[in-house]
Amino acid sequence: MKKLLIPITFVLLSAGAFAQEKGEGYNLDKEYAIAATGTLTLRCSDAKVSVSGTNRTNAHVKINRLVSTKGWVFGSQDEFSVDVNQNGGNLEIEEHKRHQMTGVIGYYSEKYTIDITVPQGVSLTIKGDDGDYKIKNIAGAISIDVDDADIDLTACSGDRFNFKLDDGDVTMDAGKGELEIDADDADVQISNAHFSSINADMDDGDLLIETSIVDNGRYFIQAQDGLVALTITNGGGKFEILHDDSRITTEGNFSKIAESDDRTHVSLANGNANVEIRTDDARVRLTKR
Repeated sequence: MKKLLIPITFVLLSAGAFAQEKGEGYNLDKEYAIAATGTLTLRCSDAKVSVSGTNRTNAHVKINRLVSTKGWVFGSQDEFSVDVNQNGGNLEIEEHKRHQMTGVIGYYSEKYTIDITVPQGVSLTIKGDDGDYKIKNIAGAISIDVDDADIDLTACSGDRFNFKLDDGDVTMDAGKGELEIDADDADVQISNAHFSSINADMDDGDLLIETSIVDNGRYFIQAQDGLVALTITNGGGKFEILHDDSRITTEGNFSKIAESDDRTHVSLANGNANVEIRTDDARVRLTKR
């Protein structure tokens, strides 16, 4: 009886598998109406996404996806579609994807890009999983909620930024207004900013922000491991750091107010902003430029 078990099992597994060499694609290239200050909402996963603001008066959406397989595929079922809805001057784009491949002996590849151009004043809301997100020249609010992804913002002049992610990187070459960050194993680097408030919750990873600070502005940063580096380009105020095994360093004309095993309090002249940093093992570096 035992000698018959292996051939029978092989036949049963093989019944759900088939040899193939094929490519399946989805293509969309179309213009849609959107208000000059409307909101673009995008829900997608595993895509290379590019959103650019221009002087156009509508949205141009271009989506290309190609899935290629070669070899033995077990239980493969790939269903993909995209819904595009226009609603009160806003535009909503939502991906629907179901992939039920249980195994493959051979080759599987997915090439998936989303390129969107919109009026510069549009706001942006993105909900996704993995992927790369390049955002350029957007003047509205930006909110991005993803898992393992890289986010790169260039010349975005809005006054509200919200990022939520697990692994990945966030880079910005400018920023102003309100900044909110909720990140796990992520690195965030922002330069040439003028934030009026910051609320950042970091786990592992580095947070490097170069910004001016404003009177009565509220800046709160919570971090576990990694590095918190604030470079102050203009303004001043009080900096209170609650820490465990952290190392605190300052560069520039900071004045020490108080220091203990778990608290360091310094000030910077020419302003009354409130900066609070809470850390466990993270390093903290304050620089006045």
